[in-house]
Amino acid sequence: MKTMDVMTREPRAVRVLDRLDAAARLLWDHDCGIAPVVDAAGVLVGVVTDRDVCMAVYTQGRLLTDIPVAAVMARAVRSCRADDPLATVLQTMAQAQVHRLPVVDARGALVGIVSTNDLVRAANGRLAAVDVAGVVKTLAAIAAPRRKAAPVAVPAVAPATAAAVVVPQPSQPAARPGPVAATAPAAGKPGKPAPKKSKGRKG
Repeated sequence: MKTMDVMTREPRAVRVLDRLDAAARLLWDHDCGIAPVVDAAGVLVGVVTDRDVCMAVYTQGRLLTDIPVAAVMARAVRSCRADDPLATVLQTMAQAQVHRLPVVDARGALVGIVSTNDLVRAANGRLAAVDVAGVVKTLAAIAAPRRKAAPVAVPAVAPATAAAVVVPQPSQPAARPGPVAATAPAAGKPGKPAPKKSKGRKG
């Protein structure tokens, strides 16, 4: 079985010069989660998802009519050909972790779209023609957690510096605090305490 046997033909798309309100209207009217983006010649140049639309409005704080599709769409798009076997489609979906693939012709023009829903329906209706185990493995790969970015490394305090700050070094023991009187002797005879000042006579 090939992609052409299960794909949706002549899918709706938005133009690269459209605004996001056109993409949102297409997604709403046709109850879909992705809108292919094409240029004036119908060549696939990107895709916009319902999540892209929501996040663009939230992060930019602008109206849909003020945000161009070109500023939001994903440009690195995985696609397939109508004559590709379903095994190739499943492999591409699993690697990219996507539920839908645009289908293009030899010049890159959009001719269809294939989704995991299409594959599940095909597997349910024609068990002999579809690798059911392959469909399940693909769905599991798509659902797997995506790799997170490595956390930013926080420089650790050098051990020697930390020891000098927290614990006195063995070669330099901390001096015990002496009595308050153990200060430099006041002016006067050496070894004797300074004479006390005489208090004034009472009148």
